[in-house]
Amino acid sequence: MIPRGFLITLVFALPILVVALAVILGASALTAALGDAAGSRGLLWVAIAAVMLLVMDALMLLVVLGLRALEEPRDGG
Repeated sequence: MIPRGFLITLVFALPILVVALAVILGASALTAALGDAAGSRGLLWVAIAAVMLLVMDALMLLVVLGLRALEEPRDGG
């Protein structure tokens, strides 16, 4: 059985990661516009890491919800 807390963590992490990615990309664009190439490149690497976390979270959420659906008894089956 999958703990409910793990599922709640995955659900709440998804929008937080989306917002964090938007903020990081905005900061990267701002630093690029101000002429800080190194800062912009560093923030782009952080954004890549955020995208990887976002994809992993979405995949884990899909797997957990699928496993949870298989655990539930069928109605009228």
